[in-house]
Amino acid sequence: MFGAAIPVIEAAPKVFLNIPEQKIARPVSTDSSLILIPFEFKQSALFHAFTFEVIDSVVNLLLKNDKITLSIKGFAHEDEGGDSVCKWLSEDRAGFVKKYILGRGVEETRIAFTTGVGTEKSANSIIDKNNHALFFRVELILTYPPPPPSIISDRDEDGILNEEDGCPDVFGYAENKGCPDTNAVIIPFGSKEDWLSHFTYTALDSIVTLLQKNSAYTISVEGHAFKTEGTAYYCARLAANRAEVVKKYLLSRNISIDKIKGINSFGSKRPLNAAKNQQEETANSRVQIFVHK
Repeated sequence: MFGAAIPVIEAAPKVFLNIPEQKIARPVSTDSSLILIPFEFKQSALFHAFTFEVIDSVVNLLLKNDKITLSIKGFAHEDEGGDSVCKWLSEDRAGFVKKYILGRGVEETRIAFTTGVGTEKSANSIIDKNNHALFFRVELILTYPPPPPSIISDRDEDGILNEEDGCPDVFGYAENKGCPDTNAVIIPFGSKEDWLSHFTYTALDSIVTLLQKNSAYTISVEGHAFKTEGTAYYCARLAANRAEVVKKYLLSRNISIDKIKGINSFGSKRPLNAAKNQQEETANSRVQIFVHK
């Protein structure tokens, strides 16, 4: 049963037997690895060279990476005796492996726990490559630290990577190469509102005065909403309504329709900022007016 080396089983949880140290690596799909250490029937001491090689490879990994911890669980089989005998045998097996690992220079703080569970069934697979069930065993569970958080190179948090962002330190939008609109007159709206408020008339009247004094000037109007105001469909309608109400106000002030060269709605696709607070979030509910000379 224990005469030949057993290679890595390429499935999660991973089972390792008689493998070189460099092959014990973090699995892609889990944060721990399972290693089975077989014992002889009714024995709590190790005799086979290849099992020592496996344990030594675990020791080497622990010594090289101080972030990895180890758990040790001993198991027995009902054929080996009564409940008390199997409990003692499983504990002795776990203790033997622990003492050997400590003797190889691993600090005891690296071992999360050591226990013997008697004939209790394991949640892990105990079947080796040759379809042998390793009933008399110790399970070593290597637990790896979580990976470091991904570093996103997006300083202005506009969703555009720095290397692709024409303005990496200023919030912008993709269609403008990551840069903001710098020449827009902002007409603010209340959240989920599409009607003019008292604080919008000053800005709108400045546009009216400008157009009346400069006959060659024209404007374009853009409606915007923010994603927290509703669904994408709702935001598109809301932004369009905002642009329309601004247009109607300008027309009511005797601005010719010929002066308004475009009415567009971008829904929630072009926020002004990352909305880190309530004030920033509210600022995204707006109309932008562009003056063309």
